[in-house]
Amino acid sequence: MELYEWAGRVFGGDCLEEKLLAPPEGVKGLTDLRPGPAVAWRRPPRSGSLVVAPKEQRIKFPRPNSLGREEMRVRSLHAFANHELMALEMMAWALLAFPQADSSFRQGLAQVLVDEQRHFQLYCQRLQALGVQFGDLPVNDHFWRAGPDIGNPLDWVCTMHLTFEQSNLDHAPFYGRLFRQAGDEASARLMQTIFEDEIHHVRFGSAWLKRYQAEGKSLFETFSEHCGENNPPARAKGFEFQEEARRAAGLDDEFIQALRDYRD
Repeated sequence: MELYEWAGRVFGGDCLEEKLLAPPEGVKGLTDLRPGPAVAWRRPPRSGSLVVAPKEQRIKFPRPNSLGREEMRVRSLHAFANHELMALEMMAWALLAFPQADSSFRQGLAQVLVDEQRHFQLYCQRLQALGVQFGDLPVNDHFWRAGPDIGNPLDWVCTMHLTFEQSNLDHAPFYGRLFRQAGDEASARLMQTIFEDEIHHVRFGSAWLKRYQAEGKSLFETFSEHCGENNPPARAKGFEFQEEARRAAGLDDEFIQALRDYRD
C-alpha cells in the first residue's frame, strides 16, 4: 500500500475501523512512490459517538486529588484516549500535508502514527475493563485547534512531538503515580508504557528540530518560534518536570533549562 493512500484512509475515515487501519505489511511495507497533492488542514470526519461534543455538553478534566474515585479515573483515561485519537488523525494529516518531506521523516512519522493507534487501543481496553466504551463520555477537539498554525514540517514537530508529546513526559508518570496510589495498578502500568514510547516520539521530534534549526538561533528559540499562537511552549511541560526523560529524548541541557524557566 502507498503511504499516502494509507494516511488518507486513516484521516478521512469517520469510524474507528478506518482510524485504526494498520498498514497491511507493516510500516516497512508501505511504499512512498506516488505522494499525492498537499492537503490543507481541515477537521477530520467522525461519526456516531466519536463526534466532538458541543462545549456545553463537555465535562471538565478531573482534578488530580479526585482520582481516588473510579469515576474520575475513567474520565481521565477517556480523555487520554481521545488525545491519542486526535494525535493519530493529525499524524495521518501531516503525511498528506507534506508529501515532499524527506522520506525518512515520512517513514518515521508513519511509525509514530502506528504507535498512537496502539496507544488508543490500550486505553480502550483499559476503559472496557472498567465497564466503559470509548465514546460513552463526550470528547473535545483540543489538539485539532493547533492544526491551522502548522504550515511546514518544522511547525509540525514543534507542535506535536515537542509540545503535546513532550508534555506527556511529565503527565504520564504523574498520573501513573496517582493511579497507583488509588490502587489502580493496571492504569499505572499503562501510563508507564505511554511514557516509555513518548521518549522515542520526542526523540523523533528533537532530531528533526536539530535538522531544521534556524541559523543563529538556539534549539529552544527555533522551537518557540514554531509552536503557533494557539500552542505556546508552556504546554510542553506538566506538573512534575522530568529532566532525565528529556535528555533521553535527545534534548540538550540549554533547551531543557529554557523550557523549565519558561513562563507565558
